[in-house]
Amino acid sequence: MGLDMYLRANEYVSRNDWTRNDNGELVDSPNSLFTQIVKTLELENIIDNTGFAGMTIDLPMGYWRKANQIHNWFVENLADGVDECQVITVRREDLETLKDLCVEVLANKSLAEDLLPTGAGFFFGSTTYDEYYYGDLNDTIGIINKCLESKFDYFEYQASW
Repeated sequence: MGLDMYLRANEYVSRNDWTRNDNGELVDSPNSLFTQIVKTLELENIIDNTGFAGMTIDLPMGYWRKANQIHNWFVENLADGVDECQVITVRREDLETLKDLCVEVLANKSLAEDLLPTGAGFFFGSTTYDEYYYGDLNDTIGIINKCLESKFDYFEYQASW
């Protein structure tokens, strides 16, 4: 029990490479990402070729446990302060901003309380600015670097407790 935090990449893959087969029917290009996913996951018998437009890829990118300063940042900056375990949309630019704040606080720890304050809550962990707080910032930089190195543009943050 406690604050568990998840960051996922979320991308819509559409049928964007249509061609016509010998019968004149519209089919996906054999090289499209959509077609490759369908073949890899063996979804040919499930997908209706005439009406199915795409799919959403949902890929886990990061996990934190009781990093309440990071949770607090997502809630305050991207959810207007509303904290109801809802899904919060995160853009690449948002991740870059959070990463910059983590780097700045690690370089000057006296800025921690102003730039990335802790957030108290039910089993949210310590609100002390200690080695665990700064370890969470390092972990966050690693998670964000992985996200920024990916080709995904949109992410979703969600916490539970």
